Amino acid sequence: MNSKEAAATLGYAEKTLRESRVTGTLAGVTTPAYIKRGHRVIYDEEDLLEWTAQFRKITNTSQSSIDLK
Repeated sequence: MNSKEAAATLGYAEKTLRESRVTGTLAGVTTPAYIKRGHRVIYDEEDLLEWTAQFRKITNTSQSSIDLK
């Protein structure tokens, strides 16, 4: 999927996802894996799901959504 689709899947703005490829971090952890082909950037849905899975699920708003497992 392209950057716009990947950003929507992750719940981030496309600009935020693009910037994360430069900084190497997104949400305080390493940026999701991607493939670069020329000027195109492609994300694999499975890689995005794996990246999302590293975050601890929360049951109420008093828990941090950024805490890792």
